[in-house]
Amino acid sequence: MVGGASLEGMRVSARSSALLLAALAALACSGPAAPPPDPTAVLRQAGQAMSGLHSVGADVKFGPGVEVNGLTLSSATTSLELPNASDTVFKVKQGDFLVDLRLVTTGGHVYVRLPFSKFTEVTPDEAKDLPDLGQLFDRRSGLPAVLAAGHDTRYLGQEQVAGTDCDKVATTYGADQIGSLLGVKPAGDVRATIWAARSDHYVRRVLLDGPLLKAGANVQVQVDFRDFNRPVAIATPV
Repeated sequence: MVGGASLEGMRVSARSSALLLAALAALACSGPAAPPPDPTAVLRQAGQAMSGLHSVGADVKFGPGVEVNGLTLSSATTSLELPNASDTVFKVKQGDFLVDLRLVTTGGHVYVRLPFSKFTEVTPDEAKDLPDLGQLFDRRSGLPAVLAAGHDTRYLGQEQVAGTDCDKVATTYGADQIGSLLGVKPAGDVRATIWAARSDHYVRRVLLDGPLLKAGANVQVQVDFRDFNRPVAIATPV
């Protein structure tokens, strides 16, 4: 009995030692956890990727209180043929209803179709007062140039957007930087959250939060990008 008990104890001890060695070996192979990506480098790569786009689509959601030239904006859908052709439909609040305002830019001309009206070409001066989502991709003042130029930049982790693995980064942009993006200079710094794909580095989503229109009134604008470099043709309205 004593010999049998000792033998069983030796077997248990051997099994325990084997398990301990296996655990130590696995730990040694795994090594320390990889550090998170450098958030500024993530945004720099995203800017470089976006600068090479030929076409892209985007869906925009405007938070409550976003008004441009007396129009209360709800959302927008756009197709862009870079560098300067676009076809955008804005959902505009009119009383309790949403109506469409369509803006087409092609061949250096800008056309607007107001609710329940036909397309009308507008003058360059009139066009300056209209929201132009194509400005987001200007290589000198748009996303390619501005993305990595924020301050207080932080890495927030990984997250999926439309089924794509993304690095999520928070940063803050100055009023002049946002003004170059949107054509409307905000009343102060604007916080931004950016999701950049880990595979191709294209920005999948941007969320802006701050005094985009006037001091003391924070609003949000979310832009989701899609259809990267897919064929698109912007036709002149007839």
